[in-house]
Amino acid sequence: MTENIKLDTDRKSYNQVCPMSSALDIIGDRWTILILRELLGGSARFYELRDGLPGIATNLLTERLRRLEADGLVRQIDAHNTVLYALTERGAAIRPTLEELGFWGARAGRVAPAKYERSIRAVAMALQAILVRAGDALPPERMVIELEIDGEYLEVVLDQRPTVTARLAIDPDARVRTTHEDISAVLRGRPIDDSTFTRVSGNDVAMNTLIATLDWRK
Repeated sequence: MTENIKLDTDRKSYNQVCPMSSALDIIGDRWTILILRELLGGSARFYELRDGLPGIATNLLTERLRRLEADGLVRQIDAHNTVLYALTERGAAIRPTLEELGFWGARAGRVAPAKYERSIRAVAMALQAILVRAGDALPPERMVIELEIDGEYLEVVLDQRPTVTARLAIDPDARVRTTHEDISAVLRGRPIDDSTFTRVSGNDVAMNTLIATLDWRK
């Protein structure tokens, strides 16, 4: 667990009428966009957010969530004696923007650091950002693929409105396995080869369709 840090609680503003600067006044602080990224994968407990954001101080996460609540992007849900954080309708509306930002980041070609933090929800977000741009590679009929990444699972639904969710798939057409190292390389533009994915069960058509949709540099 990351120790608490000293916080600067005075909120700063660009003080401009530009809509972009207004957006950055709300989401421009460090960690804020990544908190939204995690919550786009579904509601989460505080410790689940903290665990999905290695390196964030506990009190900083508390402060960022408080601000997001005050701005109407995040709300708390009481569920069976626990508190869940979830996006409001306004907060969820940022999905296309963050998908575009993630795709732009992938195309930037930045070399992956030698050591990096892993987040299955981050992978889900990045995959969906690519899949929604797959165009003709997407199948006309719905396909469901369970993608196992080093013991964590994503449900990948391929159709004309593809989705990726951090959970076990229900009745998948194929179960496919890969590693965080390999999927990170694919997300950064490495060509997919025969060693990238391993079909565990199901049909080759579903796995080959997944590969085709992820070939985003073609």
